[in-house]
Amino acid sequence: MPGKVPRGSLHRASASTRLTPLARAILDKLDRGVVLLDSKGRIVDSNAIAHRVLANGNGLMVRNDRLAFADGEIDGRFEQLLKSGGKPRVRTDGKFDGKTNGKARVVAATVKRPGAASCRILVTPVTTPDGEAQHVAYLAVIYAPAEQRDITTEVLLEIYGLTRAQADVARQLYAGLSVEETATRLQLSLNTVRTHLKQIFSKCEVQSQAELMHALALGPHHF
Repeated sequence: MPGKVPRGSLHRASASTRLTPLARAILDKLDRGVVLLDSKGRIVDSNAIAHRVLANGNGLMVRNDRLAFADGEIDGRFEQLLKSGGKPRVRTDGKFDGKTNGKARVVAATVKRPGAASCRILVTPVTTPDGEAQHVAYLAVIYAPAEQRDITTEVLLEIYGLTRAQADVARQLYAGLSVEETATRLQLSLNTVRTHLKQIFSKCEVQSQAELMHALALGPHHF
């Protein structure tokens, strides 16, 4: 049965396993949901967006203190990731092949939510330096359009490969401004904004402004 989702440690872990108020405040400023999981898939902590998504219990939820999915196929993949420990398999040449026991060492999926927009989630193992306690074993990142408040310049630069000028334009459009309003806000000519927009379309692999907004809300295509 889905459970309630109080802020902080959802499985009553000790205070030493939870984020400090400063760390959680930083996570709350992110434009994506972030969930920290222990080795058994139990939720150690989450930021505000993730908390709201999980609290709805729609497609993505907390079940028996663990992250869970309504879709059995996604839930099964998540269980396989937990059982494997997220450790990559070593090939015969001694190199890591990015898989574990023949399974991908990440879970990347689109989660359907009846009556609400679908969201994307990426669950990946977290590695810590030798000797450090590993209270957090997995990181789950949630792209939930209905919960998005903003998209940061850092995300646009690092994930989508935009220049800072292109990122400035994309952020204004994502916030709901028109091309003309964006030009005024950034004190650019209309032609300059349109040139940036064409370059943004190319880098984000979209054909229109509507597709761009959808792509930014859901996250990178490779997720």
